[in-house]
Amino acid sequence: MNLVALPAFTDNYIWMIHDEVNAIVVDPGDAAPVLGAPASQRLSLAGILVTHHHADHVGGLPGLR
Repeated sequence: MNLVALPAFTDNYIWMIHDEVNAIVVDPGDAAPVLGAPASQRLSLAGILVTHHHADHVGGLPGLR
C-alpha cells in the first residue's frame, strides 16, 4: 500500500491510499485534487472514506458524484 498526500486548499492535505491499481481517498474536503490525482497516476478511484463532517467544506462532496 502507498500513502500519498494530495495538497488541498492553501494549508491542508487529502490522503490517498493506493495499491498501484485502485485508490481510496480519505476525507476529501476539496473535489479538484481528488478528480485529478488517481487518473494522473493511472489509478482507479475505488472509494471515498468520509470519517467526519465539516459544515464549511465537506457537506455533499460536490463534483464527486
